[in-house]
Amino acid sequence: MKRKLQPEYNSLENIKQFLMTKTSMDCSIQQDQWFDDGQVMLTARKQCIVIKESGTAGAKVVLKENNIVDIRPIAPSTYINTLTQRGIVAMLIHAIISGSQNKVANEVENYLLEIQNN
Repeated sequence: MKRKLQPEYNSLENIKQFLMTKTSMDCSIQQDQWFDDGQVMLTARKQCIVIKESGTAGAKVVLKENNIVDIRPIAPSTYINTLTQRGIVAMLIHAIISGSQNKVANEVENYLLEIQNN
């Protein structure tokens, strides 16, 4: 889910500060250790905002360029994230927790609509 935000939201810090005024969920800037669709490798030193409702339900916000962000559902726990990477068990775990992850990602997207650049 890509969104173009208002020009003043051109840094992870500014976006995080905005999100902290909207939600009681944990918001932090972390190294991006979650794979995106089609991504083969992680990029060193790349950061993202992690919005965490629980160990299995969360979202990440990645600043793509200037004030364009991409919002993705994730499992914030690195242990749970690793479990959902491969195999039959991973597919089952992912199927169980993906609904709550999507819920958090949609909630974050709705917050960011307030500062979207139209």
